[in-house]
Amino acid sequence: MQLTRGLVPRKLNAMGAFRLFLLGYMVAAMASSLNAASEIRVPFNFQWGDSMTRVEQSLSGTKANIVERKKTSSGEVLVVQGIPQRHLDRTVFYFKDGGLSEVELQYGNNSWDTSQYERFFDEVRRNVDKKYGLGRLVVRDRNREQDVLMTLAGYQWVQGFMSLRLFFYTAEKNGESMRVLSLHYREV
Repeated sequence: MQLTRGLVPRKLNAMGAFRLFLLGYMVAAMASSLNAASEIRVPFNFQWGDSMTRVEQSLSGTKANIVERKKTSSGEVLVVQGIPQRHLDRTVFYFKDGGLSEVELQYGNNSWDTSQYERFFDEVRRNVDKKYGLGRLVVRDRNREQDVLMTLAGYQWVQGFMSLRLFFYTAEKNGESMRVLSLHYREV
């Protein structure tokens, strides 16, 4: 065998290059499959820009009830309860310029205490991380305004023209509390 470049036999050099190429290809394929995140989609098979009429018609065939409609400075809002999904309390559809622009899913259970909400928040965050990749912490705040203790934690995932934000908000005063855990799907 003739040595090239000092130490590597020519025959092994070609074979080594092929093996190195094959190894690199396999590592890249495995890495891309590990890092591949599902695409964030609008909930309930809606599309950004769907009209309020289309959303209402789609909901009419379900057990869901429209409990509120209102106009805001930025558009219209449709509040829906009864969409069958684990721990989903209500869904808020936001419309801008006549088209769907955001969907907020509010989760909870009146019998839960703060620690149960925190566990559910962590469970949802881990599940979303698995599905869409690691989220970025966007807010973690705890402060007191007068006699109300407020806590807010939030994470965000962004893909292309979609963002998904997960928030957990609590307000506590004299043993009473209000808690909201919400997922916000938004066109960016």
